[in-house]
Amino acid sequence: MLRSVAVALLVTFTTAGCYNTYYLKQDTFAGLQKADVRTVNVDDTNGESVQVSDDSKLFARSTGGRRYQIMPFNFKMTKSQLVASDRDYILMLDEIDSYEVDKLSTWKTVGLISMGVAAVGGFIAAMAIKYGSKQIGSE
Repeated sequence: MLRSVAVALLVTFTTAGCYNTYYLKQDTFAGLQKADVRTVNVDDTNGESVQVSDDSKLFARSTGGRRYQIMPFNFKMTKSQLVASDRDYILMLDEIDSYEVDKLSTWKTVGLISMGVAAVGGFIAAMAIKYGSKQIGSE
């Protein structure tokens, strides 16, 4: 029982690891509010190029730690506010700690799926070894 709880917790905590998070500067994030094309390459705070498209996940993280999802190319930033009308957000810029882009990580996702398949296969193998060819109702 304890092992199954441990495996369940491990899988629960690793599902958040399927994305890579890139941090943007405020002016770079503001450039994503109006783009003529629907795919834009921007540089994160480390200088790494990140492709942002309609299906990208953008977030504004408040100073309290809450992440607000913002739709790419569908928000407005003024000198004091970030307004995302589709999500009914009006956020004060001085209360935003960071601007983030989450991109799906192929290798993390493949690793997570492989771990899940290996865990299920191991469980089935362990049950086959433990119970062998016993019949139902036999001891």
